[in-house]
Amino acid sequence: MKLRYLMAVSIAGLFFFAGCAEKEEAVAFVGRRRITISDFKERLEDLPPYYRGFVSTEGGKKQYLSGVIKEEMLLQKAQDKNIHKIPEIARRLEEVRREVLLIAVIGYLQNEVVKVSDQDIRDYYELNLENFSDPLQLKVSHILLSDEETATNMLAQIRRGVSFEKLARENSLDTFTAVNGGDMGFIERGDMPEEFEEAAFSIERVGGISEIIRTSYGYHFIKLTGRKRGRAENLEEASEKIRHRIEQEKFNELLERYNREYNVRINYDVLDKIDLGTAGYEFPEMDD
Repeated sequence: MKLRYLMAVSIAGLFFFAGCAEKEEAVAFVGRRRITISDFKERLEDLPPYYRGFVSTEGGKKQYLSGVIKEEMLLQKAQDKNIHKIPEIARRLEEVRREVLLIAVIGYLQNEVVKVSDQDIRDYYELNLENFSDPLQLKVSHILLSDEETATNMLAQIRRGVSFEKLARENSLDTFTAVNGGDMGFIERGDMPEEFEEAAFSIERVGGISEIIRTSYGYHFIKLTGRKRGRAENLEEASEKIRHRIEQEKFNELLERYNREYNVRINYDVLDKIDLGTAGYEFPEMDD
């Protein structure tokens, strides 16, 4: 994350001063760049409020400008040495550029294309009232696998009496839940992909196991380990949850449309040949 931040700062520095208005008064000159008053103020907007107070003093402004100048000198030196053209650096800069664009376009789509109105939320609440007035929650476990053949063989083992939890720990690709025998905790309507949700809510008894289902993540089968009724929610309490669900539905519909628009095709035969070499990977220990 720190590297991503530093790369983002570098990209910003590479282009930040390129569009400076020549007529605007400059607060500093660094080689071929003019740092204008507007440039300086825009940089200050990214600072946390508690730091802006210090920078607003005479000494603070000088110290902050000194930092901006040092950064600009280093960035110009990087360009002079063509460091941005080194393949690994160019790849990382492109990754950050793509990430910035993705954040921007998702924000645009949320605000302009898949925007959810208050009326949308009210309509959804009324149409799904039973899910909010007396919501059923299921405690489930699952095993996620990469292909149907492996899933079929493993499901057969479970039905012969092999421990679901043991197989989940040893085989599930969902490493987050695998350590707990596949336990996902409680879910309710709207929490999971539609295929997963329908399979889970179709299991008739606690201890029952679903048939194999396919989602965008791979092949799953689900074990129902508990049921309970959740707390009733009024419209105000449920509104943010509903807004998120509707946004997700609209966004998925939009992506399906883009799938057709951009003629997306996947060669699964080639995908199956890719060896990621993760079998021997050991996850680092996490701090408490």
